[in-house]
This record gives sequence, C-alpha cells and structure tokens, in this order.
Amino acid sequence: MIAPPNPYRCPPGPYERVSMLAARLTKAGKTRCKIVIIDPKESFSKQAQFEQGWERHYRGMVEWLGPKIHDGVKRIDPATMTVETGFETYREAALVNVIPAQWAGAIARNAGLASASGSCPIDPASMRSTIDPAIVIVGDACLAGDMPRSAFSANSQAKVAAMTVRGELTGSRTFPARYSNTCWSLLWDDDTIKVGGQFEPRTGKVTSTAPFISQPGDSPGTRHQNQAENLSWYAGLAADIFG
Repeated sequence: MIAPPNPYRCPPGPYERVSMLAARLTKAGKTRCKIVIIDPKESFSKQAQFEQGWERHYRGMVEWLGPKIHDGVKRIDPATMTVETGFETYREAALVNVIPAQWAGAIARNAGLASASGSCPIDPASMRSTIDPAIVIVGDACLAGDMPRSAFSANSQAKVAAMTVRGELTGSRTFPARYSNTCWSLLWDDDTIKVGGQFEPRTGKVTSTAPFISQPGDSPGTRHQNQAENLSWYAGLAADIFG
C-alpha cells in the first residue's frame, strides 16, 4: 500500500484497510503474507494503537515504512506489479494499492472555489466559502482546520451550514458554531479503536478543543464498547441523512 500525503479522506482509513486485509489473510490461513505500507508521512493517525494491534493480531505481517526509510516512491510498474523506492524495489506484488494525493472535486475547482492547495477555504463560523460567501462548502472539499476529512465531520459541518442558511432565509436565531467528530477503526473482530473530539471556530480556523483517543492499554471490554458505538453511529448517520 502506498499511503497518501496529508490532507486526505479519513486519516485512519488506509491503516484500517491494512488491518482488514491482514484479518482476511489470517482467517484464510495465509499468515506468511507480508503487507508493506510505504508512507510519505512521518506519522499517521492512531499510529501507536494500530502498531500495537498489528503486533497483537498479525505479528510479522505488517511493516510500516516512513519517508526516512524508503526515500520516496520513484516508479510504479503495473505490468510487473513493481514498486521502486529510493532504497528498495518491491517486485511481483500480489496487490499494489496506490492511494493518491487528494483535493477538492472538479466542480469546486472549476468554480474557482479552491486555493492553491487544491482545497476550498471556508469561514469556520459558518462554513461559507471565503472566496464566494454565497456558497457553503462542507466535507472533504473544504479546509476545515483541525477537523479531519470524515463522514462524521461532514455531517457535523452540514448542520452548521444548514443553520446558517436557515437563519438568513427566515430571520431565525442562529447559534455559535460547534463541531464534533469521531473515527472508529477495526483492528480485528470486536477490537476497535477511536479518535475524535469537539471543535469550534478560533483564530480564523476550526480548532480542536476537547480531543480524545483510545489508549494502547484499553481493556477488551472498552474495545468491544467502541465497536458497539461504531455500529450505532453508522445506523444513526444513515437515518439522519437518508431518513
């Protein structure tokens, strides 16, 4: 797996994908398989928790390489499933999962709403575009400060945006923007870790005010409860969005 640079959709996502692939291989008895993560980042979300989980459930199967170890991806050859880095060449892989750099969709960029970063700057108090205040932007396309790009974040941002629009259209009362996010990640059946927090506008950006994260020493009961929260959140989100 070639992980993406920041910012990208769901910071723990690539590493949960590795965990799920490792689980599938383990259950199929293919425990001698090797999953190599070539990462352009010096660190990643919930790294200590993921690495502890990989050691516990998939000892020797997962190897994470930061930029100082691989010196960058130099060439990828799909025909031979070869990945060449600055220090080593990986040949004849069974699967090469390349997750590219990410930015706002074409509709936002073509409308001139993106900055040089490729994403869209917003007013953290209203989710309005700072380039065109007549437009509100939520989710993966926007530059939301400390908030990660996740479905939970997008849903939270959409509620602030809707409140802003409703207040203007109806003259009704609006309230100071408050945001929240949680990202759950499965390491193995019923072993789930989470990270998240509360956010609010401060000093011109969406700022983290009450962060939390699973701890490596959490009990099995806590990890089980995390997975129960995960499933309940998904059901609640689907009902909230689709009715």
